[in-house]
Amino acid sequence: MTKLLTKPLHTLNARDNVMLEVIRRQFNVSPEQMHKEIQALRHLVEEALARKGVSYDRLKTALIPSTKRREIALVFDSKAIDSSWYGYDIFKRLIPLFDRKSNHSILAGDYLGDNESQSMLFMAMNDAVTLRREVDFEHSTQFFIVYINNLTETMVRLINEGLTDYRAYVGYADTTYSSVFKLLISTMLVNVCVKHGSIIIQCHEDDLDLDEDVNTSGYPFEENGYICRSVPSYLEGTLLSYKIERPVIEGFEEDLEFSLNAISASPLPFTDFKVCVEDAKLAYLKCEKVGSMSAAGLENVSNVELAARIREKVLDNYIYNMAFDAEHNVHKFNIIIELPSVNEARPIRLLAALEYQAVNKVLRLITLY
Repeated sequence: MTKLLTKPLHTLNARDNVMLEVIRRQFNVSPEQMHKEIQALRHLVEEALARKGVSYDRLKTALIPSTKRREIALVFDSKAIDSSWYGYDIFKRLIPLFDRKSNHSILAGDYLGDNESQSMLFMAMNDAVTLRREVDFEHSTQFFIVYINNLTETMVRLINEGLTDYRAYVGYADTTYSSVFKLLISTMLVNVCVKHGSIIIQCHEDDLDLDEDVNTSGYPFEENGYICRSVPSYLEGTLLSYKIERPVIEGFEEDLEFSLNAISASPLPFTDFKVCVEDAKLAYLKCEKVGSMSAAGLENVSNVELAARIREKVLDNYIYNMAFDAEHNVHKFNIIIELPSVNEARPIRLLAALEYQAVNKVLRLITLY
């Protein structure tokens, strides 16, 4: 059997999708074999997308978080919609507002919670959402939320203004930065699609032919000039699903393990790892990345202090852009680190690229900006 090349992955979702975990437990799969299984999926999703005229590499901006773009959660009151299929009515208004050339992941779902949680859910929404109209919060489940990533300031403005006259539109939350509201909805929303220019990528049933294309959501994409393409759900769920950033919740630690396993046969928890910031690397950052370092109050930081800050944040988010450089035998990944800003109200979001050294239990800083 031909050995598969270890290809890079934009993201891997074992947090909201349990397929890999079930396979491992049901068949007692070793890390070495799981690495091969994940890479087989990686090769297959690239081939499946290519058959639909889509490049996996070009989906990157829709599948990973960004330090330059914004994310928003649009909030709608389903009680103001005279249809039980309120999602359709909402997307009928929303789809024409998208930039035809842009890439996004779009997630959606109800704002779920039991009666005992209503006060907390109200406070989280009230703190985060900029209202466009007054609304009576009777129960969280009356609200439907649409989450969109990879937005420019102009895109946010056009979407917000375009929904102003829609009676069901309550307002939006800027979810670029961490908040209780962002954490809560990260546990509730599911992927609707990946928008790649004029192509909408969704999932279809696993038993359908690979060449089938289904508009699974039923939302009016074709009526608005979009082309609907679909891939089997086991590929979409694991490799084409955007993960809203959040701290690692107890019980979801395996997501990191599987993400590392995608590029390494030795995935280990980071709890016993130390972060290494070399002297030359720190000097380079202070010279070449002075703007972002100063904004985060790191212009005078020492190696030890920076390593401690990075390690703290590494244990508080998910990793993406996992890759293996075979020529130099380097396993690496990216992670977003959110730090308080020195001069602005908004936090500073820095991208950290780290080398994963399983043997030494070291995460070596490659760059930070």
